[in-house]
Amino acid sequence: MTPWPLRGGLLVTERAVRLALALEDRGHSLTAKDGTLLVGNGSALTAEDRAAIQADKFHLLAIAGYEPPA
Repeated sequence: MTPWPLRGGLLVTERAVRLALALEDRGHSLTAKDGTLLVGNGSALTAEDRAAIQADKFHLLAIAGYEPPA
């Protein structure tokens, strides 16, 4: 897994970026709150989605809480 550098120095995996974009394309929102990953419209997640989210939870949490520098 090659890390993808984002502006400001955040490094996440390509797999996590692709997963985050795919979830957002399907109407799910990702939010970081107090160190917890919240996925909007969670009732529409498949078992496969849930497994993928669990596998990349750390990186998805970083993506959800990321604020790029100006």
